[in-house]
Amino acid sequence: MPIDLNRFIATFFDEAQEHLESIEEMAMALSSGRHDPELLNSIFRAAHSIKGGSGTFGFTQLAEATHEMETLFDGLRKGSGKADASTVRILLDSCDAFRAHLARLQAGDRSADPAMDAARRNLAGYRTSASAAAAQPQAAAAGPATEESFFVAMNAKDDGDSYGLFDDEPASVPAAAEEKFGFFEALPAAGGAEAAQARAEQSSIRVSVEKIDRIVNLVGELVIAQAMMQQSVGSIATERDENLTHSLATLDRSTRDLQQAVMSIRMMPMEFVFSRFPRLVYDVSTQLGKKVNLRTQGHETELDKELIELLVDPLTHVVRNAIDHGIESPEERARAGKPEMGTVAMRATHRGGSVIIEVSDDGRGLDRERIIAKARELGMAADDSMGEDAAWALIFEAGFSTAREVTNLSGRGVGMDVVRRNITSLGGNVFVSSVKGEGTTITIQLPLTLAVLDGMIVSVADEQYIVPLEFVAEAFKPGENDIRTIVNQPSLVAVRGEQLPIVRLEDLVRLPPGEAPRPAPLCLVVEVDNRRAALLVDSLIGQQQLVVKSLESNLHAVPGVAGATILGDGRVALILDVTSFTRTSAARAAARAAP
Repeated sequence: MPIDLNRFIATFFDEAQEHLESIEEMAMALSSGRHDPELLNSIFRAAHSIKGGSGTFGFTQLAEATHEMETLFDGLRKGSGKADASTVRILLDSCDAFRAHLARLQAGDRSADPAMDAARRNLAGYRTSASAAAAQPQAAAAGPATEESFFVAMNAKDDGDSYGLFDDEPASVPAAAEEKFGFFEALPAAGGAEAAQARAEQSSIRVSVEKIDRIVNLVGELVIAQAMMQQSVGSIATERDENLTHSLATLDRSTRDLQQAVMSIRMMPMEFVFSRFPRLVYDVSTQLGKKVNLRTQGHETELDKELIELLVDPLTHVVRNAIDHGIESPEERARAGKPEMGTVAMRATHRGGSVIIEVSDDGRGLDRERIIAKARELGMAADDSMGEDAAWALIFEAGFSTAREVTNLSGRGVGMDVVRRNITSLGGNVFVSSVKGEGTTITIQLPLTLAVLDGMIVSVADEQYIVPLEFVAEAFKPGENDIRTIVNQPSLVAVRGEQLPIVRLEDLVRLPPGEAPRPAPLCLVVEVDNRRAALLVDSLIGQQQLVVKSLESNLHAVPGVAGATILGDGRVALILDVTSFTRTSAARAAARAAP
Protein backbone atom coordinates (compact mmCIF):
# COMPACT_ATOMS: atom_id res chain seq x y z
CA MET A 1 0.00 0.00 0.00
CA PRO A 2 1.51 3.40 -0.97
CA ILE A 3 2.44 5.77 1.85
CA ASP A 4 0.59 9.08 2.03
CA LEU A 5 3.52 11.51 2.45
CA ASN A 6 1.16 14.43 3.07
CA ARG A 7 0.78 13.11 6.61
CA PHE A 8 4.43 14.00 7.24
CA ILE A 9 4.82 17.27 5.35
CA ALA A 10 3.98 19.46 8.36
CA THR A 11 6.65 17.62 10.36
CA PHE A 12 9.15 18.24 7.58
CA PHE A 13 8.51 21.99 7.64
CA ASP A 14 8.95 22.08 11.43
CA GLU A 15 12.16 20.08 11.29
CA ALA A 16 13.55 22.11 8.39
CA GLN A 17 13.04 25.33 10.38
CA GLU A 18 14.79 23.78 13.37
CA HIS A 19 17.73 22.69 11.21
CA LEU A 20 18.04 26.20 9.77
CA GLU A 21 18.08 27.69 13.27
CA SER A 22 20.74 25.15 14.23
CA ILE A 23 22.86 26.07 11.19
CA GLU A 24 22.63 29.79 12.00
CA GLU A 25 23.60 29.21 15.61
CA MET A 26 26.60 27.07 14.67
CA ALA A 27 27.62 29.63 12.05
CA MET A 28 28.21 32.13 14.85
CA ALA A 29 30.87 29.86 16.36
CA LEU A 30 32.55 29.49 12.96
CA SER A 31 33.28 33.21 12.85
CA SER A 32 35.83 32.87 15.64
CA GLY A 33 38.27 31.59 13.01
CA ARG A 34 38.99 28.31 14.80
CA HIS A 35 39.01 25.11 12.80
CA ASP A 36 36.44 22.92 14.55
CA PRO A 37 35.77 19.68 12.65
CA GLU A 38 32.80 18.85 14.86
CA LEU A 39 31.07 22.12 13.96
CA LEU A 40 31.63 21.46 10.26
CA ASN A 41 30.25 17.94 10.68
CA SER A 42 27.15 19.25 12.45
CA ILE A 43 26.38 21.83 9.75
CA PHE A 44 26.97 19.18 7.10
CA ARG A 45 24.48 16.84 8.78
CA ALA A 46 21.84 19.58 9.20
CA ALA A 47 22.07 20.46 5.48
CA HIS A 48 21.96 16.75 4.63
CA SER A 49 18.77 16.32 6.67
CA ILE A 50 17.03 19.21 4.89
CA LYS A 51 18.17 17.85 1.53
CA GLY A 52 16.79 14.39 2.29
CA GLY A 53 13.38 15.67 3.29
CA SER A 54 13.21 18.05 0.32
CA GLY A 55 13.94 15.21 -2.08
CA THR A 56 11.30 13.04 -0.45
CA PHE A 57 8.56 15.63 -1.01
CA GLY A 58 9.77 16.74 -4.44
CA PHE A 59 11.04 20.19 -3.42
CA THR A 60 13.74 20.16 -6.08
CA GLN A 61 15.11 23.69 -5.70
CA LEU A 62 15.56 23.31 -1.94
CA ALA A 63 17.17 19.90 -2.40
CA GLU A 64 19.63 21.22 -4.98
CA ALA A 65 20.60 24.27 -2.91
CA THR A 66 21.08 22.30 0.31
CA HIS A 67 23.13 19.80 -1.71
CA GLU A 68 25.52 22.64 -2.56
CA MET A 69 25.74 23.60 1.11
CA GLU A 70 26.33 19.99 2.07
CA THR A 71 29.06 19.68 -0.56
CA LEU A 72 30.70 22.90 0.62
CA PHE A 73 30.96 21.68 4.21
CA ASP A 74 31.97 18.21 3.15
CA GLY A 75 34.96 19.87 1.47
CA LEU A 76 35.70 22.11 4.45
CA ARG A 77 35.73 19.22 6.87
CA LYS A 78 38.11 17.36 4.54
CA GLY A 79 40.49 20.32 4.43
CA SER A 80 39.40 21.85 1.11
CA GLY A 81 39.31 25.44 2.33
CA LYS A 82 38.88 27.12 5.70
CA ALA A 83 35.78 28.60 7.29
CA ASP A 84 36.01 32.33 8.01
CA ALA A 85 33.80 35.42 8.19
CA SER A 86 32.84 35.13 4.52
CA THR A 87 31.69 31.54 5.16
CA VAL A 88 29.42 32.80 7.93
CA ARG A 89 27.99 35.46 5.65
CA ILE A 90 27.08 33.07 2.85
CA LEU A 91 25.63 30.63 5.39
CA LEU A 92 23.36 33.27 6.88
CA ASP A 93 22.29 34.61 3.49
CA SER A 94 21.53 31.07 2.32
CA CYS A 95 19.47 30.35 5.45
CA ASP A 96 17.44 33.51 4.79
CA ALA A 97 16.71 32.32 1.25
CA PHE A 98 15.84 28.80 2.43
CA ARG A 99 13.50 30.14 5.12
CA ALA A 100 11.65 32.37 2.64
CA HIS A 101 11.36 29.46 0.22
CA LEU A 102 9.94 27.21 2.94
CA ALA A 103 7.32 29.86 3.67
CA ARG A 104 6.33 29.79 -0.03
CA LEU A 105 6.09 26.02 0.01
CA GLN A 106 3.96 26.05 3.16
CA ALA A 107 1.61 28.51 1.48
CA GLY A 108 1.21 26.07 -1.42
CA ASP A 109 3.38 27.98 -3.91
CA ARG A 110 5.37 25.39 -5.89
CA SER A 111 6.48 27.78 -8.65
CA ALA A 112 10.14 28.41 -9.47
CA ASP A 113 11.87 30.66 -6.94
CA PRO A 114 14.64 32.86 -8.47
CA ALA A 115 16.08 33.50 -4.99
CA MET A 116 16.76 29.79 -4.55
CA ASP A 117 18.58 29.62 -7.88
CA ALA A 118 20.70 32.59 -6.82
CA ALA A 119 21.45 30.97 -3.43
CA ARG A 120 22.52 27.74 -5.14
CA ARG A 121 24.81 29.63 -7.54
CA ASN A 122 26.34 31.64 -4.69
CA LEU A 123 27.07 28.49 -2.70
CA ALA A 124 28.57 26.77 -5.74
CA GLY A 125 30.69 29.81 -6.55
CA TYR A 126 31.92 30.16 -2.99
CA ARG A 127 32.75 26.45 -2.84
CA THR A 128 34.82 26.74 -6.01
CA SER A 129 36.72 29.79 -4.75
CA ALA A 130 37.31 28.17 -1.34
CA SER A 131 38.75 25.07 -3.01
CA ALA A 132 41.01 27.20 -5.23
CA ALA A 133 42.22 29.16 -2.21
CA ALA A 134 43.04 25.93 -0.38
CA ALA A 135 45.06 24.75 -3.38
CA GLN A 136 47.08 27.99 -3.32
CA PRO A 137 47.74 28.75 0.37
CA GLN A 138 50.11 31.59 -0.47
CA ALA A 139 47.26 33.44 -2.21
CA ALA A 140 44.93 32.80 0.66
CA ALA A 141 47.46 34.29 3.05
CA ALA A 142 47.82 37.50 1.03
CA GLY A 143 45.43 39.49 3.23
CA PRO A 144 43.02 39.21 6.15
CA ALA A 145 39.28 38.84 5.83
CA THR A 146 37.47 42.11 5.19
CA GLU A 147 34.68 41.54 7.68
CA GLU A 148 35.17 42.07 11.40
CA SER A 149 35.40 38.86 13.38
CA PHE A 150 32.36 38.19 15.52
CA PHE A 151 32.38 35.66 18.32
CA VAL A 152 29.39 34.50 20.30
CA ALA A 153 30.15 32.82 23.61
CA MET A 154 27.01 31.05 24.75
CA ASN A 155 26.34 28.64 27.58
CA ALA A 156 27.01 25.03 26.78
CA LYS A 157 23.69 23.51 25.89
CA ASP A 158 22.28 20.51 24.12
CA ASP A 159 20.60 21.73 20.96
CA GLY A 160 20.28 18.58 18.86
CA ASP A 161 20.14 19.15 15.15
CA SER A 162 18.51 15.87 14.23
CA TYR A 163 14.87 14.99 14.81
CA GLY A 164 14.78 11.52 13.38
CA LEU A 165 12.32 11.52 10.51
CA PHE A 166 14.64 11.98 7.56
CA ASP A 167 18.16 11.69 8.97
CA ASP A 168 20.34 8.74 8.10
CA GLU A 169 23.24 9.77 10.33
CA PRO A 170 23.36 10.29 14.12
CA ALA A 171 23.53 13.95 15.03
CA SER A 172 26.26 15.39 17.21
CA VAL A 173 26.31 18.98 18.37
CA PRO A 174 29.44 20.40 20.01
CA ALA A 175 29.44 22.11 23.35
CA ALA A 176 29.78 25.88 23.00
CA ALA A 177 32.84 27.72 24.21
CA GLU A 178 33.18 28.16 27.95
CA GLU A 179 35.25 31.31 27.97
CA LYS A 180 34.40 34.09 30.43
CA PHE A 181 33.95 37.65 29.28
CA GLY A 182 33.02 39.44 32.48
CA PHE A 183 29.27 40.05 32.69
CA PHE A 184 27.92 36.60 33.46
CA GLU A 185 30.00 33.51 33.93
CA ALA A 186 29.19 30.77 31.44
CA LEU A 187 27.70 27.68 32.98
CA PRO A 188 29.80 24.50 32.89
CA ALA A 189 29.24 22.20 29.97
CA ALA A 190 27.03 19.21 30.62
CA GLY A 191 29.35 16.79 28.93
CA GLY A 192 30.63 13.29 29.54
CA ALA A 193 29.31 9.83 28.87
CA GLU A 194 26.63 10.15 31.57
CA ALA A 195 25.14 13.31 30.01
CA ALA A 196 25.24 11.75 26.55
CA GLN A 197 23.46 8.68 27.86
CA ALA A 198 20.83 10.82 29.58
CA ARG A 199 20.16 12.74 26.39
CA ALA A 200 19.88 9.53 24.42
CA GLU A 201 17.26 8.22 26.85
CA GLN A 202 15.07 11.30 26.50
CA SER A 203 12.15 10.98 24.11
CA SER A 204 9.50 13.39 22.90
CA ILE A 205 6.40 13.47 20.79
CA ARG A 206 5.11 16.26 18.56
CA VAL A 207 1.68 17.46 19.61
CA SER A 208 -0.19 20.37 18.04
CA VAL A 209 -0.58 23.51 20.15
CA GLU A 210 -4.35 23.36 19.66
CA LYS A 211 -4.54 20.02 21.45
CA ILE A 212 -2.48 21.29 24.37
CA ASP A 213 -4.59 24.45 24.66
CA ARG A 214 -7.72 22.30 24.62
CA ILE A 215 -6.42 20.21 27.52
CA VAL A 216 -5.41 23.34 29.45
CA ASN A 217 -8.89 24.82 29.00
CA LEU A 218 -10.58 21.59 30.09
CA VAL A 219 -8.43 21.35 33.21
CA GLY A 220 -9.23 24.99 33.94
CA GLU A 221 -12.93 24.19 33.77
CA LEU A 222 -12.31 21.23 36.08
CA VAL A 223 -10.59 23.48 38.62
CA ILE A 224 -13.50 25.91 38.51
CA ALA A 225 -16.02 23.07 38.92
CA GLN A 226 -14.05 21.69 41.86
CA ALA A 227 -14.01 25.12 43.55
CA MET A 228 -17.77 25.46 43.05
CA MET A 229 -18.37 22.02 44.54
CA GLN A 230 -16.08 22.79 47.46
CA GLN A 231 -18.02 25.96 48.23
CA SER A 232 -21.40 24.26 47.87
CA VAL A 233 -20.50 21.31 50.07
CA GLY A 234 -18.91 23.68 52.55
CA SER A 235 -22.39 24.76 53.64
CA ILE A 236 -23.09 21.16 54.73
CA ALA A 237 -22.00 20.05 58.14
CA THR A 238 -19.05 18.09 56.79
CA GLU A 239 -17.77 17.41 60.28
CA ARG A 240 -20.47 14.76 60.50
CA ASP A 241 -18.96 12.86 57.59
CA GLU A 242 -15.20 12.46 57.83
CA ASN A 243 -15.10 10.47 54.59
CA LEU A 244 -16.68 13.35 52.69
CA THR A 245 -14.20 15.81 54.17
CA HIS A 246 -11.26 13.56 53.30
CA SER A 247 -12.58 12.98 49.76
CA LEU A 248 -12.97 16.71 49.16
CA ALA A 249 -9.44 17.39 50.37
CA THR A 250 -8.06 14.62 48.13
CA LEU A 251 -10.00 15.93 45.13
CA ASP A 252 -8.73 19.45 45.75
CA ARG A 253 -5.12 18.28 46.01
CA SER A 254 -5.35 16.04 42.93
CA THR A 255 -7.02 18.77 40.88
CA ARG A 256 -4.28 21.27 41.72
CA ASP A 257 -1.58 18.70 40.92
CA LEU A 258 -3.26 17.95 37.59
CA GLN A 259 -3.46 21.65 36.80
CA GLN A 260 0.23 22.16 37.54
CA ALA A 261 1.18 19.12 35.45
CA VAL A 262 -0.86 20.29 32.48
CA MET A 263 0.43 23.85 32.76
CA SER A 264 3.99 22.49 32.69
CA ILE A 265 3.27 21.12 29.20
CA ARG A 266 2.90 24.72 28.00
CA MET A 267 6.20 25.72 29.52
CA MET A 268 9.17 26.13 27.19
CA PRO A 269 12.81 26.89 27.99
CA MET A 270 14.19 30.36 27.32
CA GLU A 271 16.60 28.69 24.91
CA PHE A 272 13.88 29.10 22.27
CA VAL A 273 14.15 32.88 22.74
CA PHE A 274 17.90 33.18 23.18
CA SER A 275 18.64 31.11 20.06
CA ARG A 276 17.23 33.91 17.88
CA PHE A 277 19.68 36.56 19.04
CA PRO A 278 23.14 35.45 17.86
CA ARG A 279 22.06 36.16 14.28
CA LEU A 280 20.51 39.51 15.26
CA VAL A 281 23.64 40.62 17.11
CA TYR A 282 25.85 39.54 14.22
CA ASP A 283 23.82 41.47 11.62
CA VAL A 284 23.37 44.66 13.68
CA SER A 285 27.00 44.82 14.85
CA THR A 286 28.28 44.23 11.31
CA GLN A 287 25.98 46.95 9.97
CA LEU A 288 27.19 49.44 12.59
CA GLY A 289 30.86 48.45 12.33
CA LYS A 290 31.05 47.38 15.97
CA LYS A 291 32.51 44.35 17.70
CA VAL A 292 29.96 42.71 19.98
CA ASN A 293 30.08 39.55 22.05
CA LEU A 294 26.75 38.00 23.08
CA ARG A 295 26.57 36.16 26.40
CA THR A 296 23.47 34.20 27.44
CA GLN A 297 22.64 32.41 30.67
CA GLY A 298 19.54 30.64 31.92
CA HIS A 299 18.62 28.64 28.84
CA GLU A 300 16.80 26.10 31.01
CA THR A 301 14.54 28.73 32.66
CA GLU A 302 10.96 27.93 31.60
CA LEU A 303 8.17 30.29 30.60
CA ASP A 304 4.69 29.86 29.19
CA LYS A 305 4.70 29.25 25.42
CA GLU A 306 2.40 32.20 24.76
CA LEU A 307 4.72 34.51 26.68
CA ILE A 308 7.74 33.05 24.85
CA GLU A 309 6.24 34.04 21.50
CA LEU A 310 5.24 37.53 22.65
CA LEU A 311 8.59 38.19 24.34
CA VAL A 312 10.72 38.03 21.19
CA ASP A 313 9.66 41.42 19.78
CA PRO A 314 10.34 43.57 22.89
CA LEU A 315 13.64 41.77 23.53
CA THR A 316 14.65 42.44 19.93
CA HIS A 317 14.14 46.19 20.50
CA VAL A 318 16.15 46.06 23.74
CA VAL A 319 19.10 44.21 22.19
CA ARG A 320 19.17 46.50 19.13
CA ASN A 321 19.17 49.55 21.39
CA ALA A 322 21.98 48.07 23.48
CA ILE A 323 24.16 47.69 20.39
CA ASP A 324 23.14 50.93 18.66
CA HIS A 325 23.01 53.33 21.62
CA GLY A 326 24.96 51.47 24.32
CA ILE A 327 28.00 49.77 22.82
CA GLU A 328 30.61 52.23 21.56
CA SER A 329 32.66 51.91 18.39
CA PRO A 330 35.99 50.02 18.74
CA GLU A 331 37.90 53.33 18.54
CA GLU A 332 35.78 54.99 21.23
CA ARG A 333 36.09 51.97 23.51
CA ALA A 334 39.87 51.96 23.06
CA ARG A 335 40.04 55.64 24.06
CA ALA A 336 37.97 54.86 27.16
CA GLY A 337 40.32 52.05 28.15
CA LYS A 338 37.81 49.31 27.36
CA PRO A 339 38.29 46.19 25.22
CA GLU A 340 37.42 46.82 21.58
CA MET A 341 34.78 44.11 21.73
CA GLY A 342 31.71 45.11 23.70
CA THR A 343 29.46 42.67 25.55
CA VAL A 344 25.69 42.24 25.51
CA ALA A 345 24.54 39.77 28.16
CA MET A 346 21.12 38.14 28.45
CA ARG A 347 20.15 36.25 31.59
CA ALA A 348 16.89 34.55 32.64
CA THR A 349 16.13 33.40 36.18
CA HIS A 350 13.15 32.39 38.29
CA ARG A 351 12.32 34.62 41.22
CA GLY A 352 9.27 33.68 43.24
CA GLY A 353 6.33 33.34 40.85
CA SER A 354 7.98 35.40 38.11
CA VAL A 355 10.64 35.11 35.45
CA ILE A 356 13.30 37.84 35.49
CA ILE A 357 15.07 38.59 32.19
CA GLU A 358 18.05 40.95 32.25
CA VAL A 359 19.69 42.48 29.18
CA SER A 360 22.96 44.22 30.07
CA ASP A 361 25.66 45.95 28.09
CA ASP A 362 29.07 47.34 29.05
CA GLY A 363 28.69 50.41 26.86
CA ARG A 364 28.48 54.13 27.52
CA GLY A 365 25.44 54.01 29.82
CA LEU A 366 22.57 56.51 29.93
CA ASP A 367 23.25 60.24 30.07
CA ARG A 368 20.78 61.73 32.55
CA GLU A 369 21.34 65.35 31.53
CA ARG A 370 20.98 64.59 27.85
CA ILE A 371 17.78 62.59 28.42
CA ILE A 372 16.19 65.41 30.45
CA ALA A 373 17.22 68.00 27.86
CA LYS A 374 15.76 65.92 25.04
CA ALA A 375 12.53 65.39 26.98
CA ARG A 376 12.16 69.18 27.42
CA GLU A 377 12.79 69.67 23.74
CA LEU A 378 9.95 67.23 23.00
CA GLY A 379 7.60 69.03 25.38
CA MET A 380 7.63 66.41 28.12
CA ALA A 381 7.46 67.19 31.82
CA ALA A 382 11.11 67.01 32.91
CA ASP A 383 13.35 69.07 35.17
CA ASP A 384 16.86 68.91 36.57
CA SER A 385 15.63 67.82 39.99
CA MET A 386 14.35 64.49 38.64
CA GLY A 387 15.89 61.41 40.19
CA GLU A 388 17.55 58.75 38.07
CA ASP A 389 14.54 56.40 38.12
CA ALA A 390 12.26 59.17 36.85
CA ALA A 391 14.79 60.19 34.20
CA TRP A 392 15.24 56.62 32.97
CA ALA A 393 11.43 56.27 32.74
CA LEU A 394 11.44 59.02 30.08
CA ILE A 395 13.07 56.71 27.53
CA PHE A 396 9.86 54.64 27.50
CA GLU A 397 7.67 57.58 26.47
CA ALA A 398 6.22 57.51 22.96
CA GLY A 399 8.29 59.52 20.51
CA PHE A 400 11.35 59.77 22.74
CA SER A 401 14.74 59.20 21.12
CA THR A 402 18.19 60.66 21.68
CA ALA A 403 19.44 59.54 18.26
CA ARG A 404 20.90 62.46 16.32
CA GLU A 405 19.65 61.10 12.99
CA VAL A 406 17.01 58.64 11.87
CA THR A 407 18.32 55.31 10.58
CA ASN A 408 16.71 51.97 9.84
CA LEU A 409 17.72 50.93 13.38
CA SER A 410 16.75 53.90 15.54
CA GLY A 411 15.74 57.53 15.76
CA ARG A 412 11.95 57.37 15.49
CA GLY A 413 11.24 56.98 19.21
CA VAL A 414 9.09 53.84 18.99
CA GLY A 415 11.44 51.10 20.23
CA MET A 416 11.34 51.40 24.02
CA ASP A 417 7.73 52.58 23.97
CA VAL A 418 6.85 49.29 22.26
CA VAL A 419 8.86 47.40 24.86
CA ARG A 420 6.96 48.87 27.80
CA ARG A 421 3.57 48.56 26.13
CA ASN A 422 4.12 44.91 25.17
CA ILE A 423 5.56 43.89 28.53
CA THR A 424 2.83 45.57 30.58
CA SER A 425 0.18 43.98 28.35
CA LEU A 426 1.62 40.63 29.47
CA GLY A 427 1.24 41.57 33.12
CA GLY A 428 4.93 42.37 33.52
CA ASN A 429 7.17 45.28 34.48
CA VAL A 430 10.29 46.89 33.01
CA PHE A 431 13.06 48.46 35.10
CA VAL A 432 16.22 50.34 34.07
CA SER A 433 19.50 50.79 35.88
CA SER A 434 22.54 52.50 34.39
CA VAL A 435 25.95 53.89 35.27
CA LYS A 436 27.39 56.45 32.88
CA GLY A 437 30.44 55.08 31.14
CA GLU A 438 29.92 51.55 32.48
CA GLY A 439 26.71 50.24 30.93
CA THR A 440 22.97 49.76 31.20
CA THR A 441 20.74 46.93 32.41
CA ILE A 442 17.11 46.50 31.33
CA THR A 443 15.23 44.15 33.67
CA ILE A 444 11.95 42.57 32.55
CA GLN A 445 9.69 40.84 35.08
CA LEU A 446 7.00 38.50 33.74
CA PRO A 447 4.50 36.07 35.29
CA LEU A 448 5.22 32.41 34.64
CA THR A 449 1.95 31.96 32.77
CA LEU A 450 -1.02 33.95 31.52
CA ALA A 451 -3.49 31.12 32.17
CA VAL A 452 -3.43 31.18 35.99
CA LEU A 453 -2.90 34.05 38.43
CA ASP A 454 -2.95 34.69 42.15
CA GLY A 455 -5.57 37.33 42.80
CA MET A 456 -7.00 39.40 45.60
CA ILE A 457 -10.82 39.30 45.55
CA VAL A 458 -12.30 42.70 46.46
CA SER A 459 -15.86 43.98 46.50
CA VAL A 460 -17.73 47.20 45.93
CA ALA A 461 -21.48 47.33 46.54
CA ASP A 462 -22.52 43.72 45.82
CA GLU A 463 -20.02 43.08 43.02
CA GLN A 464 -16.69 41.28 43.29
CA TYR A 465 -13.53 42.03 41.27
CA ILE A 466 -10.02 40.63 41.06
CA VAL A 467 -6.79 42.56 41.59
CA PRO A 468 -3.66 40.59 40.49
CA LEU A 469 -1.71 39.92 43.65
CA GLU A 470 1.68 40.74 42.11
CA PHE A 471 0.66 44.43 41.91
CA VAL A 472 -0.58 44.68 45.52
CA ALA A 473 1.94 46.26 47.88
CA GLU A 474 -0.19 46.48 51.02
CA ALA A 475 -3.72 46.93 52.34
CA PHE A 476 -4.91 49.07 55.25
CA LYS A 477 -7.91 50.95 56.59
CA PRO A 478 -7.30 54.70 56.28
CA GLY A 479 -8.15 57.01 59.16
CA GLU A 480 -10.47 59.97 58.93
CA ASN A 481 -7.61 62.42 58.50
CA ASP A 482 -5.60 60.34 56.03
CA ILE A 483 -7.72 61.24 52.98
CA ARG A 484 -7.44 64.78 51.58
CA THR A 485 -9.92 66.19 49.07
CA ILE A 486 -8.99 69.40 47.23
CA VAL A 487 -11.19 71.26 44.76
CA ASN A 488 -10.27 70.45 41.13
CA GLN A 489 -7.55 68.09 42.34
CA PRO A 490 -7.52 64.28 42.66
CA SER A 491 -8.13 62.99 46.17
CA LEU A 492 -5.02 61.85 48.01
CA VAL A 493 -4.34 59.46 50.84
CA ALA A 494 -1.33 59.63 53.14
CA VAL A 495 0.71 56.42 53.27
CA ARG A 496 3.78 56.74 55.50
CA GLY A 497 4.31 60.34 54.55
CA GLU A 498 3.68 59.77 50.82
CA GLN A 499 0.58 61.25 49.18
CA LEU A 500 -0.92 58.70 46.75
CA PRO A 501 -3.68 59.46 44.22
CA ILE A 502 -6.95 57.71 45.03
CA VAL A 503 -8.78 55.52 42.53
CA ARG A 504 -12.28 54.59 43.70
CA LEU A 505 -13.36 51.17 42.48
CA GLU A 506 -17.00 52.24 42.01
CA ASP A 507 -15.83 55.04 39.68
CA LEU A 508 -13.48 52.71 37.85
CA VAL A 509 -16.23 50.18 37.03
CA ARG A 510 -18.87 52.94 36.65
CA LEU A 511 -21.35 51.58 39.17
CA PRO A 512 -24.53 53.65 39.50
CA PRO A 513 -24.86 55.42 42.86
CA GLY A 514 -26.88 53.47 45.41
CA GLU A 515 -28.99 54.58 48.35
CA ALA A 516 -27.74 51.89 50.75
CA PRO A 517 -25.12 53.07 53.25
CA ARG A 518 -21.56 52.14 52.33
CA PRO A 519 -19.02 50.72 54.77
CA ALA A 520 -15.84 52.56 55.65
CA PRO A 521 -13.49 52.08 52.69
CA LEU A 522 -10.39 49.92 52.66
CA CYS A 523 -7.27 51.04 50.82
CA LEU A 524 -5.31 48.72 48.53
CA VAL A 525 -1.92 50.16 47.57
CA VAL A 526 -0.98 48.99 44.05
CA GLU A 527 2.31 49.61 42.25
CA VAL A 528 3.24 49.31 38.56
CA ASP A 529 6.37 50.70 36.86
CA ASN A 530 7.29 52.63 40.04
CA ARG A 531 3.86 54.28 39.94
CA ARG A 532 1.76 53.85 43.08
CA ALA A 533 -1.94 54.45 43.57
CA ALA A 534 -4.50 53.78 46.29
CA LEU A 535 -7.52 51.69 45.23
CA LEU A 536 -10.48 52.25 47.56
CA VAL A 537 -12.78 49.22 47.93
CA ASP A 538 -15.59 48.23 50.28
CA SER A 539 -14.03 45.00 51.52
CA LEU A 540 -11.41 42.33 50.93
CA ILE A 541 -12.89 38.88 50.33
CA GLY A 542 -9.65 36.92 50.22
CA GLN A 543 -6.79 35.60 48.13
CA GLN A 544 -7.22 32.82 45.59
CA GLN A 545 -5.51 31.20 42.59
CA LEU A 546 -7.73 31.81 39.57
CA VAL A 547 -8.09 30.52 36.02
CA VAL A 548 -7.96 33.46 33.58
CA LYS A 549 -10.50 33.69 30.77
CA SER A 550 -9.87 36.10 27.91
CA LEU A 551 -12.62 38.57 27.13
CA GLU A 552 -11.26 39.35 23.67
CA SER A 553 -11.52 35.75 22.48
CA ASN A 554 -15.07 35.38 23.81
CA LEU A 555 -16.58 38.89 23.63
CA HIS A 556 -14.45 41.99 23.03
CA ALA A 557 -11.81 44.05 24.77
CA VAL A 558 -13.06 46.18 27.68
CA PRO A 559 -11.02 49.22 28.79
CA GLY A 560 -9.66 48.79 32.30
CA VAL A 561 -10.32 45.03 32.32
CA ALA A 562 -7.55 42.48 31.76
CA GLY A 563 -9.76 39.38 31.70
CA ALA A 564 -12.32 37.45 33.71
CA THR A 565 -12.59 34.41 35.92
CA ILE A 566 -15.27 32.23 37.48
CA LEU A 567 -15.44 32.20 41.26
CA GLY A 568 -16.31 29.28 43.47
CA ASP A 569 -19.96 30.30 43.69
CA GLY A 570 -20.27 30.31 39.89
CA ARG A 571 -20.26 34.08 39.49
CA VAL A 572 -18.11 35.77 36.87
CA ALA A 573 -15.61 38.30 38.25
CA LEU A 574 -13.66 40.79 36.15
CA ILE A 575 -9.87 41.04 36.52
CA LEU A 576 -8.83 44.69 36.77
CA ASP A 577 -6.13 46.10 34.49
CA VAL A 578 -4.02 47.68 37.22
CA THR A 579 -1.45 48.99 34.74
CA SER A 580 -4.09 51.01 32.91
CA PHE A 581 -5.65 52.85 35.84
CA THR A 582 -2.38 53.53 37.70
CA ARG A 583 -0.89 55.09 34.57
CA THR A 584 -4.06 57.15 33.99
CA SER A 585 -4.18 58.39 37.59
CA ALA A 586 -0.49 59.32 37.51
CA ALA A 587 -0.95 61.24 34.24
CA ARG A 588 -3.95 63.16 35.61
CA ALA A 589 -2.09 64.04 38.79
CA ALA A 590 0.90 65.29 36.79
CA ALA A 591 -1.32 67.32 34.44
CA ARG A 592 -3.18 69.03 37.30
CA ALA A 593 0.03 69.70 39.20
CA ALA A 594 1.62 71.41 36.18
CA PRO A 595 1.38 75.23 36.18
